[in-house]
Amino acid sequence: MHRTTGRAAALLAAAAVTVLCATAPAQAADAPATPGPTDYAAAQQVLRSGQVHDTVSRFLTATEQRTPATGADGGTAAAPRGLAKSPSAPGFDLKKPVPFYELAPEFVTGKAKPTAGGALRVSYLASRVSATGGHQAAVLLAPGKGGGDQAWQLAGIRDGDADISAAERGTDQARTFMEPQIHAWYRLTGDGSVEPLNKEAGVALQGKPRVTLAAYQGLVSKRYGDKLPGSAYDRKGMAGGYALAEDRPATAPSRPWLPAASGAAALAASGAVVVGLRRRRHAA
Repeated sequence: MHRTTGRAAALLAAAAVTVLCATAPAQAADAPATPGPTDYAAAQQVLRSGQVHDTVSRFLTATEQRTPATGADGGTAAAPRGLAKSPSAPGFDLKKPVPFYELAPEFVTGKAKPTAGGALRVSYLASRVSATGGHQAAVLLAPGKGGGDQAWQLAGIRDGDADISAAERGTDQARTFMEPQIHAWYRLTGDGSVEPLNKEAGVALQGKPRVTLAAYQGLVSKRYGDKLPGSAYDRKGMAGGYALAEDRPATAPSRPWLPAASGAAALAASGAVVVGLRRRRHAA
């Protein structure tokens, strides 16, 4: 009797393990790819490098030289007069990097199913810059080619803390992500709902407190599924400039995280200071 009961319990346990193993890949496939321990270790090494320290110092010096003008994200909108070194550059701390999710282009075009794994991708690892005096900014690290020290590379610095604050609000159960064309931030919850986190997102969802991921995919596909890099819209030089009619003209620059750029003109046009190693094209 006891032997039979023990054997039945063992069979039930084995069956439970089989079910868990069978369902685990499906659950993993439904989640977006996340940076692993090796990624974070490599990113921390880059953040501790002399190059990043020097770049952040130059950036903070430049922000002291610009004419203050409050930007939409809480940063300053006017361009700096230069990125020259200064012995008076304020001290700063770089916080632990967090993943910065954006929409995957396949999700926008409708080629990917409306799942968390198909919708989001990590575009950057972002580290908060907290300077003495209270100035806030963020360092962006983009995926590099190869592994080791080249796994992550300095891509730029963004003034203000609105975007890094939104990225820091993400968890394994509810990831935050950005729709870069209109600077809209959302939360993707565990039940597959998309919730707005800022004004731009609220307008994009037409005032709704939440929509399903499938409904959200329909919205972004309609807005600019035909406006991704490589499209006719892109070839006309307008990619990345999409905006909702309620916000601004459709050709206005709208990317809050800009690819590495050179020259004062690029800095002046953006309202954001970005100094980095390589040019990246946002695909969503």
